[in-house]
Amino acid sequence: MSSQREPELGASESPAKPRLLLVSNRLPVKLHQSEDGEWTATRTMGGLATGLAGPHADSGGVWIGWPGFTTESSVIPDAAQARLAEEGFYGLGLTEEEHDQYYLRASNRCIWPLLHGFVERVEFDREDWRVYRAVNQRFADAVCENAQPGDLVFVQDFQLCLVPAMIRAKRPDVRIGFFLHVPFPHTGIFRALPSRAEVLHGLLGADVIGFHTLEYLRCFRSASRRVLGVETTSHRVEYQSRPVELVAQPLGIDPTPWERSSDDSAIGEPLAEIKAAANGRKVLLGVERLDYTKGIIERLTAFRDLLEENPDLREEVVFFQIAVPSRVEVDAYQDLKSNVERLVGEINSRFGRVGLQPLHYQFHGVKPDRLTALYRAADVCVVTPLRDGLNLVAKEFVAARTENKGVLVLSEFTGAAWELTEALHVNPYDTDALKNTYLKALKMPLEEQAARMVPMRARIRRDDIHHWTKAMLGAIEDRAPSTPPRLIEGRVEEECRQMWADSSDRLVALDYDGTLRELQVDPVTATPAPELIELLTEMTAVEGNDVWIVSGRTMEFLREHLASTGVGIIAEHGRLFLPAGEDQPSSLTVSPHPRWKDRIRPILESVQSRVMNSHIEEKDQGLAWHYRGCEPDSAAWQAHELYQHLGEIMADENLEIMRGNKVLEIRPSGVSKAKALHRLIHNRGTIPDLMFVAGDDVTDESMFRAFPEALTVLVGARPSAAQYRVDSPARFRALLSLLHSASQSSRPAANTP
Repeated sequence: MSSQREPELGASESPAKPRLLLVSNRLPVKLHQSEDGEWTATRTMGGLATGLAGPHADSGGVWIGWPGFTTESSVIPDAAQARLAEEGFYGLGLTEEEHDQYYLRASNRCIWPLLHGFVERVEFDREDWRVYRAVNQRFADAVCENAQPGDLVFVQDFQLCLVPAMIRAKRPDVRIGFFLHVPFPHTGIFRALPSRAEVLHGLLGADVIGFHTLEYLRCFRSASRRVLGVETTSHRVEYQSRPVELVAQPLGIDPTPWERSSDDSAIGEPLAEIKAAANGRKVLLGVERLDYTKGIIERLTAFRDLLEENPDLREEVVFFQIAVPSRVEVDAYQDLKSNVERLVGEINSRFGRVGLQPLHYQFHGVKPDRLTALYRAADVCVVTPLRDGLNLVAKEFVAARTENKGVLVLSEFTGAAWELTEALHVNPYDTDALKNTYLKALKMPLEEQAARMVPMRARIRRDDIHHWTKAMLGAIEDRAPSTPPRLIEGRVEEECRQMWADSSDRLVALDYDGTLRELQVDPVTATPAPELIELLTEMTAVEGNDVWIVSGRTMEFLREHLASTGVGIIAEHGRLFLPAGEDQPSSLTVSPHPRWKDRIRPILESVQSRVMNSHIEEKDQGLAWHYRGCEPDSAAWQAHELYQHLGEIMADENLEIMRGNKVLEIRPSGVSKAKALHRLIHNRGTIPDLMFVAGDDVTDESMFRAFPEALTVLVGARPSAAQYRVDSPARFRALLSLLHSASQSSRPAANTP
């Protein structure tokens, strides 16, 4: 039996190049059924479809989503499904009621306002959420049915937050990415959602989660700590013993369509029409969906105040505001529409005259050619949402300014502000500041306009939609399928037993807590049972067995409870070393001055007082703060704050902070279980026939990685560098007994001639 991990079943059948499975609420296609029943499909390009269409087609993958029409039974007609399949699509059907509850209510009346920070607009209904969960499960099931081992699955946006974990539960052999196209709010806002833990669990089923900005990434990381009690680093969340990568990668656009010449008749004709309506006046432009997050009321209020305070501008400027209809069946949007139209009427009645209106308001969609013409005609583009995940209008306007003229007024609460730093940033809630920014933009010299526009245009061309696609798919593809090691059972168990029986010199390195003994909230109570003492004693009595306990425990605890069995002891994660039969342990590190504990201990005591049921463990050359069994929200948050604080005050010390399973330990630098095992092998002077290493914690991974030729066993079910696994300490003790019986049966019989 090879000591290397064998490939998972089905791996040999995987294609050389993984397929790309895309999952979104809507498919980028319009279906139409003719009178004779024939279905036609027209692709809708732009945004995601532009960037992902090529990789999707090249990989031979499947794009899964709702095709845009409801059915009575949630089933897409076979003929329509066949037509979709010709384009590489798979349609997921929804009834009218499902679409209403999953999309209009749960997604757009609950999750949308929450993620944008409008807590007062959140409408949470448990029945709607039940349907949201059920529809997410159907999306996940469709992925599982279509996926092959090793495929890349890329899930899009807030309508499908639960899908990644649902896929992982059934198909851990695929790599999963998720991208959130809207903001992620601050922790205090997100925690208002009753289903907050379920949403985070769903998202953390992915291998990679993408956000537009570092701000959103940090907010998600913070929410994961506070709500789930997980460990995090700058770009990673450790969830269910599995690393989830966090990526800040703003979505780009395809600038080419917006850079077409104004001589193109498709652009030239609407451009001439717009200029005629402007009648020589400078043009301010706003293009938004009619949504309460977009700041249209505040934007027009600032324009009203501009005209009120600057009478000379009333016939010098004109504002074109395009409001694209959005969710018109929702009461809040109907109220917004009425308020906007009332304000438009007020501005035009107060400051306009016959034949010359200061505000042109249009409540309808705009075709790309006319939108390009509007971008070309505008002197100032006003993009001032109260909150926006990114905002592609800002990028489209910049791309269209081929002569490097024009000014972009941009809300500081858009994701695009992170990239477009040369724009005039403004707080959209401050209508007085917004009014003054309009004035500054209208009077900006051409030289300054060009100085601001040139670098923005270069950045948009460089970081386009294809750059985003490559970065996100590359991050997902770099992640190996996060399957746990192979379970030791059946044939594998027998082969392990045979390997043990065939060897005559065995080096056995065993972790204690979580491996030989079940984890306990209070580690003091986790003493070895008599059966374990008996098993270890019998194992050390067998000639050829060199058995060591390699633990984070103190030397005092391990010597008191286990030394009588004849095992060697490596304590404090590899710092202290005590061979069997010896009395005095040796240190494998150069210890810092012992007074460091006097500075660190009060800090730990302060945290302990704030986190109920946490406790401090004193070690010979270390201090550990344990928070297993504590309330996860506060404990994880305090652990993160403690980790950062200790990192700052220990920067010049020969110390390090180790993160384990619900424990932070401060110890001398350069300690690891792997280094201790290397020293052990060096001291032995010989290489064993069989090296057997077992553990459950992340601190045991250094041993698994350092000795790939060993028979390595994880106790648990997480992804690991170990070759094999068992489910529990009880199952591991049973495995040790089985192996021990193999060494007994392999002994030659007494008085054999």
